[in-house]
Amino acid sequence: MHEVKPGIYYTDNYPGITVGAISLPHGIIFIDTPLHPEAGYTWKSNFLDDNKDFNYKLLVYLDAHPDRTIGVKAFKDYPIIAHKKTAASIRERPVIFRGELPKSGSEWEKHSETSGLRWIIPQMTFTKKIAFHWGGAATLLEHHPGPRPGASWVIVPNHKVAFVGDAVLHNNPPFLAHADIPQWLETLNILRGPDFEGFTIISSRGGPVSPAIINEQYKNLEYLLKRTEKLAKKNAPPEAVSDLASAVLNNFTTITGDDDFYLQRLRYGLYQYYMKHYVSKT
Repeated sequence: MHEVKPGIYYTDNYPGITVGAISLPHGIIFIDTPLHPEAGYTWKSNFLDDNKDFNYKLLVYLDAHPDRTIGVKAFKDYPIIAHKKTAASIRERPVIFRGELPKSGSEWEKHSETSGLRWIIPQMTFTKKIAFHWGGAATLLEHHPGPRPGASWVIVPNHKVAFVGDAVLHNNPPFLAHADIPQWLETLNILRGPDFEGFTIISSRGGPVSPAIINEQYKNLEYLLKRTEKLAKKNAPPEAVSDLASAVLNNFTTITGDDDFYLQRLRYGLYQYYMKHYVSKT
């Protein structure tokens, strides 16, 4: 567990994604869940064993990706908040996760024991922004679509820290199946702008990321957008994106030995993206 600023923590010690927690004078906000409920209980215990007098406890889903939402059992007694589009996406799923989704290069695919877990739909939703005043300066939850329609950030302005989910991925190619790349580029431009100068930016896939990593993410997405648009202008079939996935894999810094896993992520994501944004419109 790492404390990036007083009361603001993240960890990448558990299977799945990088998760966060913000300890405030009157409450605690957990940001996403570890993939395994057992890890979720351990993560919670780091804070609750010594701080049993929190008035408020809350879990935030930064988007609807299974990697961040399937291990929610450990937080089943907490209110859950997410963007309304994230809640709608989870509501459409079967109650019990059977692990029968197409192979998309997601972390849950490495862990068959996630099959049989239950989703929990957020009880609270928001549309643009919500602020939590639990002692001290406000903590913000803001909608920043691009990676997914309901993608959101948790921002602590006075400490200059932002948890940005899958907006930026370190050592990972992006998930594209539910993405809107032009919108995503706009979102990254916000991170690249003056409002977030000097911030510690925490990714769900790799922890803190530098401005150079954010810029690299922007360039890679911009390149993918140009290539898919070029294929669309040629009326190329959706299968053509498989070659594109192979061609761009080396643009992303990936973990050694996981090339096939990440290639499948790109192939699946690009195919779904191409079908949704180009084929379905013709």
